Amino acid sequence: MALWPVTVELDGEELELADVAADVAIHHGRDDVNASPTATTCQLTLLGVTHDHVNAFRPGVSLRVLVADGAGTPAPRFTGTVTDGTLAVDELTAIAVGRLASVRGIAVGLGNWPSETWSARVARIFQEAGLTAELDLRPDPTFDPLLAPRDATTAGPTTLGDYMGFLAPMVGALVADHLDGRILVQAVGSRTLADAVLVDPALVEYAPDWLIVLPAGNIVTVRYQADQGASVTVTDDASRGLYGDRPSTIDTSYVNAADATARAQTALRRGAYAHWNILQAPILAGLPGLALGDPIVLERLPPSSPLSPWTPIVEGWAEQITGDRWTMQLSLSDPRLSGITPLPWEDVDPALTWATINQTVAWYEAQSPEAIAP
Repeated sequence: MALWPVTVELDGEELELADVAADVAIHHGRDDVNASPTATTCQLTLLGVTHDHVNAFRPGVSLRVLVADGAGTPAPRFTGTVTDGTLAVDELTAIAVGRLASVRGIAVGLGNWPSETWSARVARIFQEAGLTAELDLRPDPTFDPLLAPRDATTAGPTTLGDYMGFLAPMVGALVADHLDGRILVQAVGSRTLADAVLVDPALVEYAPDWLIVLPAGNIVTVRYQADQGASVTVTDDASRGLYGDRPSTIDTSYVNAADATARAQTALRRGAYAHWNILQAPILAGLPGLALGDPIVLERLPPSSPLSPWTPIVEGWAEQITGDRWTMQLSLSDPRLSGITPLPWEDVDPALTWATINQTVAWYEAQSPEAIAP
């Protein structure tokens, strides 16, 4: 039983896997577009280990798992730190967590911070934590709000993990581990449908379920100016008529009312109406080139599907590598929740104009060419 071409490095030393088999289970990214910062986890089980394997194992050391698709060059699938292990006869199971879990407790905010943009604040706390080289920051190119200054005397100390948990919802950001050990901070407004990954329908194990739920919010309040208590509230009365009142609140430390209003309006556009979406897709083979935040294309869906093809966004995945079998369960989100219109302008009949399309349908609500037909 041979694993896909793989390298397992424990404490910087490559394990000798010639005489053992291995099972790998990795949970990467997040399950939901609104989830808090989430560290990658890995469970590595070595089957048929020897005395030497066991003696070389200890918690607190680095673990890297590199996997290749077929005969390709191995690339990282997990980079992190071992937290614990279990030995059952000759099966050694290691549990490890990504870099984000290891650094979330680092103290930051011990000095005063000036008023600065959201992206500058993220960069600052990673710099204070000594992690500048490990940060992959992808801000929203159209929305980088100004944050209030922070007084360390009154605010007190905080940690990297706690403060990123406060910063992420301000713009709607994914905070997760990269496969290579860096940390990704990705504002959802930085995402696009460009370079969408087409998933071969033959690799989808079965037709994914569609789900529709009540909307996230049609009365959105954004609190700003730190502890001064100012707020902005926007509403969608048509949505309230359909679903009743669905209030939601976003806490921020914005300085400006204009930024608070823009954030509230964005959240309202993205979350005031219910839509069908595919939350998970079971994949029969590894997709080594896939990254968090990527759009994928699912096509040849059943005739009853609301849309086909459908282009959701990858928020994370769980993958299992056992012998020569590599499977993935993708966690997906509606592109509208990232501010992406599911119907790109290039897919619209060029004969249509803004004056001739259906004026009762907002562009960000359009799901298909039929939706905007006059």
